Amino acid sequence: MQHIYTTNEILKDLNDHIIKQEPWSLVRLGDAGTGIVSAFKTSGIVDVGKWHGSRGRKKANTLLGQLTVPTRDREKVVDLVVRSMSESNYLDHYDSFTNHPAKKGVGILGRKQDEILEASGVDNGENFCSPFVHYFSIVKGEYNLFNIMRNRRIFCITNQTGVILRLQNASKAKVIHSYRIPRRGRKAGHYRDHFKKISNLIKARAKKYDLFLVGAGFLAVAYCGMIKENGGRAFDCGRLFDFWGGVRKIDSRPKRFIEYDPKTMLCKRLKKKNGIKADIW
Repeated sequence: MQHIYTTNEILKDLNDHIIKQEPWSLVRLGDAGTGIVSAFKTSGIVDVGKWHGSRGRKKANTLLGQLTVPTRDREKVVDLVVRSMSESNYLDHYDSFTNHPAKKGVGILGRKQDEILEASGVDNGENFCSPFVHYFSIVKGEYNLFNIMRNRRIFCITNQTGVILRLQNASKAKVIHSYRIPRRGRKAGHYRDHFKKISNLIKARAKKYDLFLVGAGFLAVAYCGMIKENGGRAFDCGRLFDFWGGVRKIDSRPKRFIEYDPKTMLCKRLKKKNGIKADIW
């Protein structure tokens, strides 16, 4: 079993790094991201079902193609993601879901995550978090992301820039600037039209903001790595921006633990269910 840090521990650590102006990052792979890394880095080493062998590579290439990552750049992008995982302060891990050693209910990627990380060359020590840490980071009445954002300079990378003013008012951030990325799809051109621009922006501005909030899918992991390497602090927000913007509801699994309040843009903690580790928070 891996050590999973609580959300409260992680947020306090983030706040300490902001105060000291030290680099920091939290990244999350989730199912699809773990599958892509496995398909490129562990094929023939770890059997992960549909993500294994030529079938897995085809699936991974389809997803990277939707981000408009050309074939010639795909190995490079996956290498950036692996490096970001290794250098991160916290990386999501499926051990947060259950005490059972077989990790029932999380699928083959979850059951074999440790093998995937080892075969991919990811060495993050014991610095792991729940895959739901982004949801648990905005629980009302507990130390949360808005407490950290208050009176600070924030930069967001997201496709939901229409929600930035509401987010600034809710969090009472000193300033929130943003870069708008497109939604996933070949016509949108995320990697093709934006990856270099965002990379250059990060190099120029990483130290000018207290915190970067990144909601950019698989490429968010690479961006978070760049932010930390350039002296900044990055929190992989994932789908927070989507339900802040009212375009998505909380996924079915985290919905068992939290309830979203669109008025406050925060969540309410629900009663804990049987079989859930306390440190999932």
